[in-house]
Amino acid sequence: MSQKNLKTPSLLDLIDLFEQSSHAVGDGAGQRLHGVPGWDLPHRPALSDRDLAQWTERIGYAGCYPTTRGDERVPVEVEEDDDLGRYRYRCPETFRTKYVAADSVAVYAVSETKFLNFLADLLEIPQAHRRGITAPAIDGVLWNLGKMRIGNVQVDVWLVRGLSSCIEQVFSHFQAASLPDQGLIFTTGQSLPGIVPLPRSYRVIPIASVLLDHSVKPTFDIDLIYRLLLAPTGRNEKKSLPVRFDPFSNTLTIATKSDKPWAIKGKKQAIAVKYLFDQFTNGRQWVPAHEILNAVYGPQKTGRSQRIQNIFSGNLVWEDYIANDGNGQYGFNLD
Repeated sequence: MSQKNLKTPSLLDLIDLFEQSSHAVGDGAGQRLHGVPGWDLPHRPALSDRDLAQWTERIGYAGCYPTTRGDERVPVEVEEDDDLGRYRYRCPETFRTKYVAADSVAVYAVSETKFLNFLADLLEIPQAHRRGITAPAIDGVLWNLGKMRIGNVQVDVWLVRGLSSCIEQVFSHFQAASLPDQGLIFTTGQSLPGIVPLPRSYRVIPIASVLLDHSVKPTFDIDLIYRLLLAPTGRNEKKSLPVRFDPFSNTLTIATKSDKPWAIKGKKQAIAVKYLFDQFTNGRQWVPAHEILNAVYGPQKTGRSQRIQNIFSGNLVWEDYIANDGNGQYGFNLD
């Protein structure tokens, strides 16, 4: 799946699914399957069935299924049925045989190589530096995604899963003299308490926390990552806005279109864009057209444009940067 087809909310759910895939689920033969059972998948609504089909693998079937008994949920053993589309179990209340869809007791795991390469793509890590993706430093736990350029330096980037349950093993790995003194350790889980000492000059960062807010396409906040890398241990850094506006040069930059800053020509167009930017910094992603027109024309009664399109008449690129929500409101096009 290409980057343009996976939206930011879906990636956030996928990151959570990857983290949860480190948990063990017992199958009918007593084997431990590291994945997420089907009955837990609806808790991640941003992931469509198509997303799940493309990003996960079915690795087996759970040996138990949680069903209701009175006001509580209890695990009951399940077994294959003659109908391959279902499993059966004995109801803990009536002791009668009941059935559950095979998809609900199936165990799914995120496809590691595909997921890790996708993250490396987003971080613009060259293919030549990604050998650690297929050769984990700690099997199922720690991977070297490669070297990422941040500012003027190349930094080793790692991804760790289930850090809270194997922190000693992971941090011991980074004490090796063969490794650089500095690097980024992205975790698919939560941040660590501030009192936890980090190995050498490494920074541990929840990877979900450095995705740009508001961006439709998954985009990492590289400026925030740079600041976190340089900041003293434990200091919080605010997220960067995905949109920047320079009022001196009247230039608009959108992080998801970083290769195409927009040098705005015309006083009215610049006023309209600056007003949208001011509202965006105050948390308003969409602004009614009449507000923008009032900001441009003020108390002027005659010679006013009645439509936003008129303000940008003759401009061939404005719709690449400004979107209409279909209800008469406008905001920055973050896609």
